Amino acid sequence: MKYLFSLLTALVLFQVTLCAQTPAEGSVLLTNGKVITGIVDINSFINSAVVTTDDGRQLTYHASMIDAVSTKDECDNVLQYRTYDYRSNSFFDRMEKKLFQVVIQGDITLLKRVFEYDVFDASDEYEIEDWYYYAGNKVHRIKNFRRQVLPLMASHQDEMNIFRKRNKIKNLNKEASMYLMVSYYNRISNLESLSFQY
Repeated sequence: MKYLFSLLTALVLFQVTLCAQTPAEGSVLLTNGKVITGIVDINSFINSAVVTTDDGRQLTYHASMIDAVSTKDECDNVLQYRTYDYRSNSFFDRMEKKLFQVVIQGDITLLKRVFEYDVFDASDEYEIEDWYYYAGNKVHRIKNFRRQVLPLMASHQDEMNIFRKRNKIKNLNKEASMYLMVSYYNRISNLESLSFQY
């Protein structure tokens, strides 16, 4: 029974990681309250959602115009996206709305952005790179899970250490490790808050 949560989480993660983010039927909730439906394509490079409507029009909505997006991946898993204020610390260092996939919602919210890079060779292929973030009072890109996110789990440090050892989680920067750790932390944190209500 103690491994049931890990097994279920691993099965969900296995399915999620095998299925790519592709244009699919979905809806975009705009900041003005209007809902646009059609084939939704999330483009992280231009920080926008492109919607192909039933009448064939292609409408592009920048993240600054979007509240939320709901669509599906290749395996029919529902994907939720939200916009957050984010400072990229790039050359143009400014706060702006960015569109993030909500991977896990809870005390620690795990977010993701997917970037596709063209590979300039005869095979005409592209590479996909996933960048992970966590949302607290603001959004931070995860560069080192151990230093950035693990300290946020200090209130349940003993339980998290037992969970890591039991599930042989070594590299915390891997997608599966982040997913398992954040899911488990949010679960025990949620159970604790429910017990305080009674």
